[in-house]
Amino acid sequence: MFKRQIDLRSEPVKRAIALGESTTWGYSVSAKEKCWVNQVVRMLEEFQGRPVELINQGIGSNVITAECPAYDQSGKPSALERVDAHVIAHNPDLVFLSYGLNDSRGGTAPETFRRAYQQLIDRIRQAGHRTNTNPLIVIVNCYYMHEICYRIYEPWINSNYDVTDVFNLVIRQLAEANNLILADVYSAEVGVDWVIDEDHCHPNDLGHRLIANRVFEAIVRNCSFTASTMPKQTLIQDFVKKYGNGPDRA
Repeated sequence: MFKRQIDLRSEPVKRAIALGESTTWGYSVSAKEKCWVNQVVRMLEEFQGRPVELINQGIGSNVITAECPAYDQSGKPSALERVDAHVIAHNPDLVFLSYGLNDSRGGTAPETFRRAYQQLIDRIRQAGHRTNTNPLIVIVNCYYMHEICYRIYEPWINSNYDVTDVFNLVIRQLAEANNLILADVYSAEVGVDWVIDEDHCHPNDLGHRLIANRVFEAIVRNCSFTASTMPKQTLIQDFVKKYGNGPDRA
């Protein structure tokens, strides 16, 4: 069914902050520039025609709230404990949020997760209103990993694929209720075992590319600033003059 997209942002972004966990930070890429966050920012720079300052605030084993039963074994501080210093203090106009997988594996109840995530969104939004930056928020759902990782790493054994589906539903509902951009990376990764690192948990270089493409697509579908460098007139005549009308010769 046809639906014309609403433009959530027409002005290019200047500063992006990624708040999340190990995959946000870049586990298990071969070089930092292959992290999905870095790749998304490069694509944004290319198509908006302006540089973007990136501050990656990912922390391995991070969770959204200290209410997570696995908090003591998590990478600290939690998102709610650090949002002021790691996000709001930098006054970003683009924020990536990536939580859910560690929270579910660590035993956080879905409604506790929902409440904590709503608090996180509210605090970022309220700060943005005060400074008149009103940051664009992109929320990423749970990443795919192999089922063995749901069973072997204490205390991160409280989830499975069904629970992941529940958390992804909560994330979708939060995105809809708060008018956020949802990047459904799980549906791009799920079941594609060759995009997961040999640790069975984190995406490899190919997996990070897949995630980056899905996040970039979500932003493009909702924000016209991504077309800032697109010409205002057709290039068909120039193209045909330079390359002809096809095909390549054998």
